This record gives sequence, structure tokens and C-alpha cells, in this order.
Amino acid sequence: MKKWQTALCAVVTVAGILVVGSTFFSVSNAAGSDTLVINMAHNQAGGSEIAGSIAKIAEFVAEDPSQQLAVNIYDSGVLGSEKEEIELVKAGVLDMAKVGAQTLSQFEDKYSVFALPYLFQSQEHYYEACENSEKIKELFTSTADDGYIAIGYYANGSRNFYLKENIAVTDPSVLKGKKIRSMQSTTSMDMIEKMGGSPVPMASGETYSALQQGIVDGAENTELVLTVDGHQDLVKAYTYTEHQYSPDIYIISTKTWNRLTDGQKELLTTAIQKANDNFKNLYNGMMLEATQEAEQHGVTIYRDIDKTAFIEAVQPIHADYTAKGDDYKALYDDIQKYAQ
Repeated sequence: MKKWQTALCAVVTVAGILVVGSTFFSVSNAAGSDTLVINMAHNQAGGSEIAGSIAKIAEFVAEDPSQQLAVNIYDSGVLGSEKEEIELVKAGVLDMAKVGAQTLSQFEDKYSVFALPYLFQSQEHYYEACENSEKIKELFTSTADDGYIAIGYYANGSRNFYLKENIAVTDPSVLKGKKIRSMQSTTSMDMIEKMGGSPVPMASGETYSALQQGIVDGAENTELVLTVDGHQDLVKAYTYTEHQYSPDIYIISTKTWNRLTDGQKELLTTAIQKANDNFKNLYNGMMLEATQEAEQHGVTIYRDIDKTAFIEAVQPIHADYTAKGDDYKALYDDIQKYAQ
């Protein structure tokens, strides 16, 4: 019975890929035979500020028509989950995708470095390392034989704890006994445990009802999730623990990348960098607006806490990562060089 179900699943998956491929072929032809169309997917809601910042990539590419390159973007997860998007890119059916580093770690374990709590000491450290680390650049290109490489990152903000109870999350004792929504990853669950809480893994979209029904006592995420997802109506405190900066990664099919001319490659990677710079310039203002909105809904914002106890608590997670091998330790150490 299981073999039959597996076979049926495979047939459905292949059929879906063929439909997607047919759609992309039509789009490429519609753009004209002289223009190469790059089809990219992501899971941010269409019309959101984040989706708008990603759309800048297409605008920046279009500024140089001499390269005969265009970018067509599918938002809102219309092509599936992030994991499914990665599979499509690996298969060469989808050209590009913007996916979370933690999702990508399911395909290349070294990407789990970005899940380490307090890997980055500040926003500046985060930006400097992601843009300049040679070991991160090596990681980005190391998966070419697996059907994809990474050609840029998206500067997601810091993740912070928020609770239904109005209390600042200042040390692990505050989270003791509290059920905290966790991402569905072992590292995230381990992190919450080390920081004092009891992780309850679930999809992001389930968090609102879990808070509402008392299934969880709190969660951890960025300021935008707090407001856009309506959690500000259910919680009383948001504490800047800044325990995790985890970027999203732009991946491209190796087949597609090898089709591009040197000029097209430069145009595309430059467009991604310009779009990222544009978002970073807007980011702090967006987060300030989000916290002000949350405060209007009765949420107390706690800033400038002493994070020492949390940093010490999660060091075993760092040790476990670097113990995986010399390549893991070299990547970790290179990232730490940019903390100054």
C-alpha cells in the first residue's frame, strides 16, 4: 500500500512540474525570443512591503535593456512551499527562488549556521558578514553539482520574544514553564529550551490561533510579524532579545546560471544587491512604525536588555555546530571575524 501511495505521489509531483514548466515556457515566449526571462518565486504575501522590496529586482534588471534579461516574480507561495520551490529550482524547472536559510539547511546542512542563536552580535555584524565573508561566498557556490547556487541574500531582521503576559524576557527564568511557538526545526526547538522555554513547533500561520486559544504563551519573531499577522492584539510584551538574525537566500538553478552571459550575471546579482540595500535603508523605519503600532494596541516594548544570560545558555548549540567538522568550524569562525 505504501509503495502504491509513493508512486502516486511521484506521478502527481511530476505532473505539477510539467504544468509549471509549460506556464514558464509561455511566459518566456510572450516576452519575445530575444529576451531571457528569469522566473522567480517566493512566499511573501503579494502587496506587502517585503514583496514590494523584492519586486525591485525586476525593476533594476529592466533598467539595462541591452542585456536582454527580464525577471518575472511569483509571490504568495503560488508555486508551493519554500521546500517545494527549492526542489523546482534543483530540477531546473524554476529559475530562482527566495527561501529561508533554515529551509535551505534541509538540503545543505552548513546553512544551519544561520539558525544559531546569537551567531551575530548586532545588525552591523549581520550585514558585514553576509556581504563580505569568503566562507559564506564559498557556501553559496558549493551546491552547484546539486542543481543550484546562491547569488545573494535578503536582510531579514532580528527575531525577538513576545508574550501574552506583560513581562520583559530578560533571562531564562522568565521563560521557564512558558509554552513558546517554535519553528519546525530542531535548532529552533533546542534554542527555546536552552533559553528557558518549552517549544511548541507549528507553522507560522497557526500562531495566531495558538495564542488566542492558549495553546502557547508566546512566540518569537520580527516586529513585522507581530503587527502584520495581528499578534499585537493577543500579546502584551515584546522584548528585544535579538537572539537570531537569519537571512533569506536567493538561489538560482545551475542550468539557468550557466545559460546567462557574464553581463547578465552581473546585472542580476547587482539588482539583488541594490534591492537589498534599498530594503536595509527602509528597514529600521519600518520596524519603528511596527513597534509604534503595537504600542497603540497595548503592547509594551522592552529594549536594551542585558542578553548575557541568554548568550551563555545557547553556547552548547554553537559547540555542536562547530564539532560537525572542519568546514563547519571554518565557516563559523569566518563569520565571527566580522563582529568587530
